[in-house]
Amino acid sequence: MMTKSRSDLIEKAKDILRQKGYKDNEIYEDFGFRNHRIDMVGWKKDRKIAVICGQCDQGMLADLRNFFDEVIFLPHEARISTVAPETELGKTFGRPALSRLAGLRLLLAKDDDVLFEMPLSVREWSKSRLEDELASMENEFDRFSKLFDALSHETRLRMMKRIFEDEDQIIGFAEFMRDLELNPKLVWENARKLSEGGLLEKVEKGQYQCSDFGRVEFMMSLALRRLMEALEEFEPR
Repeated sequence: MMTKSRSDLIEKAKDILRQKGYKDNEIYEDFGFRNHRIDMVGWKKDRKIAVICGQCDQGMLADLRNFFDEVIFLPHEARISTVAPETELGKTFGRPALSRLAGLRLLLAKDDDVLFEMPLSVREWSKSRLEDELASMENEFDRFSKLFDALSHETRLRMMKRIFEDEDQIIGFAEFMRDLELNPKLVWENARKLSEGGLLEKVEKGQYQCSDFGRVEFMMSLALRRLMEALEEFEPR
């Protein structure tokens, strides 16, 4: 049987992506993704397509399916085709973007290493992984409820903000009263809530500072605000 060379398949992949509306500057060859090398990728802000030429590894396809809106397989045989909606894996590889959130992910990275990656569309989670995450959340309910409770009150948020505004990030009981115009009872009750949430700790009598954990959690709350603003841009209009 006549076979197509890799160069022929690459050109075919480019033609397919062009037909799907991708410009040449939106088409990438030998694209690195996680631990994979993808022969050709069409990359737009709202839609991403991966094209694999020559050989098709089912594990790789399953991984790519969780990120890309469509995965196309071009075999070596003369007859070139796209991956059927239903494959031997029993799942759809080529599919339309189900929402404007499709493909969006949260990444936690240190230098060039990705430490954590989380899809924002529930459709991109496997059923087992989603069940595991929900179970973990339920098991750690007390921990999260204390944290959310700590940051769910305007006075406690103002107290955390005041600590971060200080050069040494150490604030005294009297300073909370004076700068935020709070009475002693409010300072004591809200400092206790912040301490229970792991955000605040005493350094000496009447002096408070943000814990190491609290610094990270508070910065995450700032990042969450930015994330919510960014997601608003993806809402259907």
